[in-house]
Amino acid sequence: MKQAIILITSVVLCLTASAQEKRLYDFVVPRDGTFRQALDAANGRKDTTRRYRIFVMQGNYTIPTEGTTTGGDGKEYGDPRSYLKAPNTSIVGEDRNLTMLTNTVPEPTWDNGFGRANPLEGIGRGDVLIIERQSHSTYLQDITMRSGMGDQTGRNIVLHDRSDLTIAKNICIWGYQDTYVSNNQNGRFYFDGGIIRGRTDYICGKGDVVYNGVTFQQCGRGGYLAVPSVPRRYGYVMLSCHIKSETPDVTYYLGRPWGKGTPRAIWIDTRVDRSPITKDKRGYNGWADMSGGWPALFTEYRTHLTTGEMLDLSGRRAMYVDKEGNKHANHPVLTDSEAAEYTLANVMGDWHPEELTRDAAKPTDVRIKNGKLTWKSSDGALLYAICRNGKVVDFTTKTSYRIKKGNATDRWAVRAANQMGGLGEPAEANSVTCGHVASSSTISHGPQPAYPYLYHSRQQFPPRAWSL
Repeated sequence: MKQAIILITSVVLCLTASAQEKRLYDFVVPRDGTFRQALDAANGRKDTTRRYRIFVMQGNYTIPTEGTTTGGDGKEYGDPRSYLKAPNTSIVGEDRNLTMLTNTVPEPTWDNGFGRANPLEGIGRGDVLIIERQSHSTYLQDITMRSGMGDQTGRNIVLHDRSDLTIAKNICIWGYQDTYVSNNQNGRFYFDGGIIRGRTDYICGKGDVVYNGVTFQQCGRGGYLAVPSVPRRYGYVMLSCHIKSETPDVTYYLGRPWGKGTPRAIWIDTRVDRSPITKDKRGYNGWADMSGGWPALFTEYRTHLTTGEMLDLSGRRAMYVDKEGNKHANHPVLTDSEAAEYTLANVMGDWHPEELTRDAAKPTDVRIKNGKLTWKSSDGALLYAICRNGKVVDFTTKTSYRIKKGNATDRWAVRAANQMGGLGEPAEANSVTCGHVASSSTISHGPQPAYPYLYHSRQQFPPRAWSL
């Protein structure tokens, strides 16, 4: 407990001291090197009390293997895993839809007794990114991480988090089985928006995790979504999330228990494209079994179709039976007062991740005159990203930027970064010529589309009433 208090205090003091810090990114991929080199730089720094910020520019990055590891078939393969081993690190992408990290894995040639599998399948064996236990206070934003293993080739973990106080804002983690693993019983983890894709047990593990406005992209038939194990206190709490069916034939259960009397999964104000499986041949309604386990609490509140129609939850599963035939009651539906207890403040306690995810103020009065881009200072901005034709080309801590190269059809914009390094929405420049101010929207740019930033995707979520 004493160590936890010291940790929280140090984090708060660090954030307070740097509340108005002006600083460029510490490492820009690929300008300064590869993604592995960025992690090496973050892991190897001496002062880990100061936040280290990695920015990844648009692009599809295939992470090469490093070293070797033994597969389930006993053979040696290149090691596809990447590790974050230092605290206070930010990994920020330019655009979730246009910035992708994928690891390098062997072909699925192994027969593991269940069929064709990748020899590096399994938790901790072929993961894209592993956040180690000491790497508390990690911040991820606007990036896609995808397993190099294909669907139906085993457990293809994308994000494996052994740490604490991790924030994931508007990221996409794309897998099939065990896509995201929270692996610290005492850990607190926070997802703000974004997409998690999979079929089987694709959010699973320990600790307390709040999924706030997340889209769960369900693929395949007969899948299982939330598979919690041992909670810190609350377990997996899903607030105003969307269960999206990848194809029209998708079927799924809300989850299944990974443990005996410990798993907790709470779905509040959930939108679903299709209702979860009800009344299958075993009599399951909404929730399934796993290895003779049973939950401490598997429950819902106000689950509804995307059309707005409320689902009938009265038949949800209220009883589990273990392998010895013992019965274990479940409370499958929350009352209004019970649901109201599951606020972000209650679940996360003295940690306030929502304060760290806020965008810096959008730059105002962005203008171009005589080859110089200028704007007014943004409250709380760490730095500014300079955008040309929808792509980040440079960074500055000042409120002006000399345009060295360009032509009349270029579109310029400025994005402000918050103190964690996450970029906000672009503010497009106006052109100033001979005292006349012309909005860039009136300037002919030909058939080019508007800025291809992903921020419109954040608007797909309904108001997150359960977030404070």
